[in-house]
Amino acid sequence: MEEIVSSEAIQGEILDDARKKASRVLEEADEEAARDVADIEAKAAEVVAEIVRENEAKAARYRMETMARFPLERTRMRTVFVEGALREAARGYIDSLPEETVASLSEAMLAKGASFFAGKDIELRRKGLPEAQARSIASRALASASSLLFVEDSGLPAPGLVAASVDGSVVLKATMDLVESDLLDEKRGELAHALCPGALEL
Repeated sequence: MEEIVSSEAIQGEILDDARKKASRVLEEADEEAARDVADIEAKAAEVVAEIVRENEAKAARYRMETMARFPLERTRMRTVFVEGALREAARGYIDSLPEETVASLSEAMLAKGASFFAGKDIELRRKGLPEAQARSIASRALASASSLLFVEDSGLPAPGLVAASVDGSVVLKATMDLVESDLLDEKRGELAHALCPGALEL
């Protein structure tokens, strides 16, 4: 009987010892898991902090670049505005020229190159001028030409005349788009101050 009691006591001690060991293992596992979670949270916090720092640095660079570009962009926009106003005004002025003025300007341009057409057969294309007026201009500006053929050409870039030798060796434009271009080249500053004084002071 004593042996049975002793055996039960031993079994009880073994079970109690096993429970204590199991409890210690579970406690150690909990502690290790807690340490792992803490490590993961710390690493995650570091990653988040690094992302925030990088984003803040990128935002700061973007702000600096934007502010640096702003004066250049403002200047570009002002230039585009003024250039558009100049071209519109010059085109409006050229389009409003009376026929007599177009004829006079075209004749003056042709006369400058008349020597190149001496003895040549010429085709004189016109736009915005009647043939009678083109003939009158040619009789004065291109008198040294061998022959003249008069052609109306709506495809010219602007009103005026274009003289071309039949052999293709000489071409001389006397159209109002050239007058417009010369006007912008020679009087750009004066026109800009007259048309856009506010824009130039920005």
